[in-house]
Amino acid sequence: MKDNYVYPARIEKQNDDIILRFIDFDDVIAFGATESEAIEAAQEVLALTLIDLLDRGEEPPAISFEEQNVIYINVWLPYYRNMTKEIYIKKTVTIPQWLDLLAKERNINYSACMVRGIKEELGLL
Repeated sequence: MKDNYVYPARIEKQNDDIILRFIDFDDVIAFGATESEAIEAAQEVLALTLIDLLDRGEEPPAISFEEQNVIYINVWLPYYRNMTKEIYIKKTVTIPQWLDLLAKERNINYSACMVRGIKEELGLL
């Protein structure tokens, strides 16, 4: 399995959005408010599409190189594979004893609560 892939995409402006449509993939498109945002989104969607295909044991389509008026989107899959994997690290926390007793009584998962709380604090939920 190779790590580096390059596929052509057509770029077009539609209203206030920049849209990139991949030639070699049906229904794989990316949007952005600017050209750089659209290219970044195209890299992510291409990487996720390729990872999905490869994980299912399918071969990616052949790359069209003789197209005109396209840009070529490059992805290095190890980077995106690492982004899609959840890697957990151990943290030590200190909480009040009364809270610990209540949480244990209700079978609360500390790790899940901590993740949810941090995501809320960061505005990710």
